[in-house]
Amino acid sequence: MKLVVTAESLLYIVASDNYVDIHYMSNGRITKYSLRNSMRSIEELCMQNNLIRCHRSYYVNPSHVKVLRKDREGVVYAELDAREEMHIPVTKKYYDRLAEMLI
Repeated sequence: MKLVVTAESLLYIVASDNYVDIHYMSNGRITKYSLRNSMRSIEELCMQNNLIRCHRSYYVNPSHVKVLRKDREGVVYAELDAREEMHIPVTKKYYDRLAEMLI
C-alpha cells in the first residue's frame, strides 16, 4: 500500500510507540494514517517537505501554524489553522527554528 499526501495538506506527524501517525487534510476533514516507522527514519523526508521538528515526538507543517501560544504553566503550543482546535507542543530546543519559519 502506498499513501500519497501533498505537502500542503499535511498538518503534523506524531510518534506513537513504534508508529508515526500522519495527520493530514483530505476532502475537508482531518485524516490520520499510522505508519510503522520511527521519527528518525522519516526525518530526511520531513525536512525535504519543509516540516519542522517542534518536539521530540512531533513534526509540524509551519504553513498551517497560525500562532505560537504559551499556557499558564509556560508550555508553548503551536495552534493550527485546521477546523478542529489543535495544539501541538513546542519545546525550547525547537522553538526558535519554528518561530523563524513563521515570520
